[in-house]
Amino acid sequence: MIAVGAEVPEVDVYDGKGAAPLPVFYQGPTLLLFFRDGCGRCEGMLGLVAGLGRIAKGLTVIGVSQETIEDTAKLLKRIGIKLPVVIDDRPYQASAAFGIETLPAVALLEDDAVTWTSDGCGAADVEELATVMADRIGDREFGLRPEYADEPPIASKHLN
Repeated sequence: MIAVGAEVPEVDVYDGKGAAPLPVFYQGPTLLLFFRDGCGRCEGMLGLVAGLGRIAKGLTVIGVSQETIEDTAKLLKRIGIKLPVVIDDRPYQASAAFGIETLPAVALLEDDAVTWTSDGCGAADVEELATVMADRIGDREFGLRPEYADEPPIASKHLN
């Protein structure tokens, strides 16, 4: 995974309107969640970060999907998540630039630098994310819902 302190890579991602470098899609502190379909833990993390996006003061949350626009829309509809998403489709340049090995993966970006990461979003990382977000969420508790807690991470598509 990309090193904490590294500059945010300027790789192209896509939205419904076209391609642009990743930093075009956000301003200020941003939490990126890299995910793909067929990953139970990804589904759980999508719910978690979507909730963070609603309650965390001054934080932008963006999903980075390794699926097509159409497949991403179906996934989000199926699990009932609303979240701004960009597409990192073949050859998965953003995933490669961030050095992601397993999904879900999270990167917190502040002042054009990576300030926190998780490759695989294990239980300890989810707990640490709560600590990292404490100033933004106040005394609200959050965590991975139990039905997702035992779901394993899966390999990033850019490694295949």
